[in-house]
Amino acid sequence: MPASQSQLPKNKGNSSRITNRQSADAATKIRLDPRGVLDIAVREHKGDVHKQVSYFFKHYPIPASQGRARVVSSKTTTKYVLATHMMLDVLAGKGVKLHSVNDLTSRHLLNVMRYWEADEMASSSLATYFSVLKRFMGWVGVKLAYDSVHQVLVNPQRGKRVMSATTSRAWSANGVDFQAVLQKVHAIDPLVALQLEMVAAFGLRVMESCAMRPIECDRGNHLAITYGAKGGRGRVVQIQSAYQREVLEKAKAYASKHNGFLRTNRYTQLQAKRRFYYVLEQVKVSKSESGVTAHGLRHEYANDMYTQQTGERSPVNHGNRVPLDQDREARRNITEALGHSRIAITSAYLGSHVQMDRANKKRLAKMNAELTQDGAELSLYHRQMQRHARTLEPGVELRIFVTGPAADGKQIHGVPIIIGCGYFSASGLRAATQPTEEHLLKLASCCQDILGSWCMGQNDQHIPSDVPRFELMFPEN
Repeated sequence: MPASQSQLPKNKGNSSRITNRQSADAATKIRLDPRGVLDIAVREHKGDVHKQVSYFFKHYPIPASQGRARVVSSKTTTKYVLATHMMLDVLAGKGVKLHSVNDLTSRHLLNVMRYWEADEMASSSLATYFSVLKRFMGWVGVKLAYDSVHQVLVNPQRGKRVMSATTSRAWSANGVDFQAVLQKVHAIDPLVALQLEMVAAFGLRVMESCAMRPIECDRGNHLAITYGAKGGRGRVVQIQSAYQREVLEKAKAYASKHNGFLRTNRYTQLQAKRRFYYVLEQVKVSKSESGVTAHGLRHEYANDMYTQQTGERSPVNHGNRVPLDQDREARRNITEALGHSRIAITSAYLGSHVQMDRANKKRLAKMNAELTQDGAELSLYHRQMQRHARTLEPGVELRIFVTGPAADGKQIHGVPIIIGCGYFSASGLRAATQPTEEHLLKLASCCQDILGSWCMGQNDQHIPSDVPRFELMFPEN
């Protein structure tokens, strides 16, 4: 007998029989009532909390906590299942014996969260697991004395998600040529190439592109995004360039021959999405292969839009600060264009100057520590060059600088780190002795081996005075 019907309420009427309609209504009520499903789970699997949890998530369709009324995706359901079983495993490892999910208490959740905190779980995972388990505890009937992850951790800052990007995920920022990739994709599957162009031109999610009905969605000066929108939250994207119109017209031409859809008639939108990612894998568009994903085109769209509206590159692309009201207005517009509900989420695409300053400082400190470490290749070569120079000119001092954007801790793809080098007298003036070309090549090679980044050596006197410099401080000989 199906689990949802094993404990149906009895009819209170004179008849002992329950009509089919009554059975269906009762079954639906139990399925949608988490407490009812948990009661059945406990009775069906006495003494085994893991089986009780598995039963619960198998038979209870988790409703979305935000947005329109709907059931969460299978991916989100997996998060609930994983987090709950992980909690039970931690408790078992601590010697806590549970015979029923009804034995769970708020103290159990507190101990598990602090165990994960001590185990150095990532801040984002701590926040996600707490959110999931807090909701599960509510279904069980456990009243919690805390509302947020910050209240259960020893160090509240550990529960703070870092939503602000410190490195750009856009294709161009990572040295990936969109047109070159598009040609490769087109050679394999012209339809996927067209879907990819729609993603790039309008900042669409992949599912939105695969579910698109371009003829219906074209409203003249804007594109109405309704099909495939995340959480069912529709939006409009303004058509502001000839490129957007060109891509949309190509999509409409295809859709006119395929029942209005931007996918083949034999594919569902989910199958079309899988085909899309399969083709991109064939041309090595993945985080591991090329450093970018299809989602990076949304980042590209957002960053381009920021530049168009403010006249400056975004913080994550090392742009200059703009007036706060101008920044907020641009972020508000980008939030709407991307289909998000919170302006703060744009920091995941654009970054923030505060977070970038922090990241740059940490990056520069790390670079300095690696390059000047006592006994490291560069440190040893620095001593060798110093001794050689003093045989030519007594009292001179070799000074080595990180210059350009890297001197501020900035990391720009495709731009080498320029290592400046020069000899100076005790008074601070440049000495007559100059580094040779051989020395500069060796210097660049040492830095490149240590940092794993493209480096070039340069005589310091040839570097303009207004270029930022950061002097490396080596251990005393």
